[in-house]
Amino acid sequence: MNVKSGDETPEAARILVVDDEPQMRALCLRALAGAGVTVETAAGPEEALALLRRSAFDVVITDMQMGNPLAGVTLAEEVRGRWPRTDILIMTGQPSLETAVSTLKTGAADYLIKPFSMPQLQSVVGKLLGLRRLRRELERQKLVSRKLAEDYAVLQKLEQLKSGLVGRVSHELRTPVTIAIMAAENIKDEVSPSGLISYSKLDGALRRMQSTVDDLLLFAKTQDDSFQISRSEVDLWPMLERLIADYRPLWEKRGLTVALSLKGERRPLPADAELMRAAFSRLLLNAINFNRKGGSIGILARYEPQRVSFVFTDTGEGIPAGEQRLIFDGLYQVADHLTRTVGGLGVGLAIVRRIVAAHGGELSVESVPGTGSIFTLLLPE
Repeated sequence: MNVKSGDETPEAARILVVDDEPQMRALCLRALAGAGVTVETAAGPEEALALLRRSAFDVVITDMQMGNPLAGVTLAEEVRGRWPRTDILIMTGQPSLETAVSTLKTGAADYLIKPFSMPQLQSVVGKLLGLRRLRRELERQKLVSRKLAEDYAVLQKLEQLKSGLVGRVSHELRTPVTIAIMAAENIKDEVSPSGLISYSKLDGALRRMQSTVDDLLLFAKTQDDSFQISRSEVDLWPMLERLIADYRPLWEKRGLTVALSLKGERRPLPADAELMRAAFSRLLLNAINFNRKGGSIGILARYEPQRVSFVFTDTGEGIPAGEQRLIFDGLYQVADHLTRTVGGLGVGLAIVRRIVAAHGGELSVESVPGTGSIFTLLLPE
């Protein structure tokens, strides 16, 4: 509202006033001066069209009768046809139903009845310009929404391609890895004492490869839109005890201590036993692999009236706040140096989150870098 008539700024709206009366043109100039617009005037339709051909205007304010009763109507129709983005405001000194109908037919946004005051003109023009700004903003928002929709569609397609590729690769690897493991087992008794170290390395490498393939297969399965679970009444406490025992060689090798504790009255839960074991095992492996040597792991099973939570606490490196949301995305690991040290593809937590979500539960993390992390798996009844 602080740009004077005639100022040239990118924000200033351009208005063309068309009237054969010099006094009316002067009135419009005075009324719109300082209203944040650039105003030009024309004494008739021909002069107005010449100005329009040279540069665009946001609003054309034209008298209806300029030597011809329909001169303004004809000009408005011409403007509407050739410059459809220009708003039209018609002035008339002879208001009637016929005048109103003619005005609407031209596509004019509004019309003013002469004589009018300067505040009236300012008010009508202000509303027109406000509507123009709103239309531009809506168009911009539509473009942004369209672009976001297009980008989202591309991301979805990439995600589908990634999941499909992971599934195909893992299926292709599963058979040769299985054959290799079976072949290694068949020749185990024939290995000479001097070759046992090499055999042990071979067997370990094949087992790690099998674990990686299993992770890829489960990741592809849980990311599929058709992923479903099979519920039954399951006591999850013995499952945790067995996992701790199964992974004892791993956590003892790193000098870790593992404590399992129970709070509340233990009871069976409606869950998919196989998938919950997969979720628990990956949370436990995460606590083992990303812990510091000589550290500790705590697993708390908390049974409450309406829900049950399983809390895995470790004394590892911790996770920076800005990366805590990302760790549940597939194929993501927090730091390169940890990836090189620990190995793996970074799909474990993505698998856990998908399994928990399929049970209607939640998976969350609290972590302080240098102190450790707490992963909470929450299941509803």
